[in-house]
Order: sequence, then C-alpha cells, then structure tokens
Amino acid sequence: MKKAFVISDIHGCYDQLMILLEHWDKEMELVILGDLIDRGDKSLKVVQQMMNLIETYGDKITVLKGNHEDMFLNFLDDPIECGRMYDMVGGGETIISFVDDSSIMKRDIIDISRVVQQKASREVAYIKKLPLYYEFGDVLFVHAGINPLFSDWRNSSENDFMWDREMIRHKNETGLTIVFGHTPTRMLREDTNNNDIWVSRDGSYIGIDGGCVFGGQLNAIVINEKGVILEHYSVKG
Repeated sequence: MKKAFVISDIHGCYDQLMILLEHWDKEMELVILGDLIDRGDKSLKVVQQMMNLIETYGDKITVLKGNHEDMFLNFLDDPIECGRMYDMVGGGETIISFVDDSSIMKRDIIDISRVVQQKASREVAYIKKLPLYYEFGDVLFVHAGINPLFSDWRNSSENDFMWDREMIRHKNETGLTIVFGHTPTRMLREDTNNNDIWVSRDGSYIGIDGGCVFGGQLNAIVINEKGVILEHYSVKG
C-alpha cells in the first residue's frame, strides 16, 4: 500500500523543513500542502529545495498552492493594489529572500515587483504552476479546504482550496479523508498551546499546520492511501 510523507505551512522555515525531511523514506511520496513562503526568512531556499527534489524524484513529489503563494502572485501581477496587503502578511521577508537584498523594500512598489520577477523568474514560474489539490487513494490533500456544500467537491473554487476555514464545521460526505493545513491546529482545539496534528472525531478531517513560524512547530505525518496515520513527527519553530 502506498504511503505519503506530508508537511504543510513551512513559511520559510527551511531549517525545520530539512530536519523533518531526514525522516522521509524516499520510497514514499512527499506531499507539501502549500504556504512554502512568507513570514520566515528563508522562503527562497524552501522553494528551491522543492524544485530540486522534483528534479531528483519526479512525480514522487507533489507541492500544492497555498493562499500565501496566491497572495505572492497577486502582488506580482498588481503591486499597487496588493503590495500593502502582501507586506502585512509577511511578504516583505519573501521579497528580500528572493532578491537577496535587504534594502529592496525601500524601492518603489512597481520596481520591487519587477526585480522579483527578474531575479527569481524560475521560482515564480514554478509557483504559478502549483496544483490546488492532490488525490491519493482514499485521501484528498488540500491547503485549506473544500466547499462541503457541493455534491462534488471538485466544483469547489480556487478560493475554497486555498482560503477556506469553514469545511470542518460540516460533515464530510466526500468519502475521502481530507488532510489540510492553513489553519493552525491550536485554533482547532480548546488547548490553544497544543500545536500537534488535529484529527476530527470521525477521523475524516486531519489538520497538520503546527504554526511553526509563529513559534509552534512544523508537523509531518506518514499516511497511507486508506487515510490511516502511521507515524508523525514535529520540529519546534
């Protein structure tokens, strides 16, 4: 039975990522649930590591697009409209990382966008192509969620896949175990100091965002294609 090693919401925490990857059995698939970038100071290294792994292991690697990748691309497309918002959510750290220039944020916002696209063209092109979800046997991997009101979850919007926080309020009728990030697990339970993985009572929803960049932890799970968690790991942020 196939297995996947799953991580989400790295947010530039490259050192913690590399520690977790020491536990990854290369016979397994590696699935990253988005939000590679922003807030942490090593976003470029995280993106480049994913690109390098794909070059080495091919389709064993799946990286999804998260809402922070969405905001990054929106900033590049429309820096005047999106620049201030993007900086507020940690985009400045990503921009500095991508151009390797701590003074870049003093420049005109349009010029900043131009320089990023010029200096990190390969990384930007890679981020643009990231998928929104990945089906793995009886498991569905997403960054944030789906729209549970649709009879076919595939009709969910891009916004649902990258931004949703309402999915777990509804019964999971997809027949799949849904593994997601985006919402730190401390927000999903009464114990707000607990950053471990979260599993719904019926076992059909699994949240793994440990809030690493906020001082929590970077979580990883090993899960089989039937939705059974076989192992889990964490590294403190």
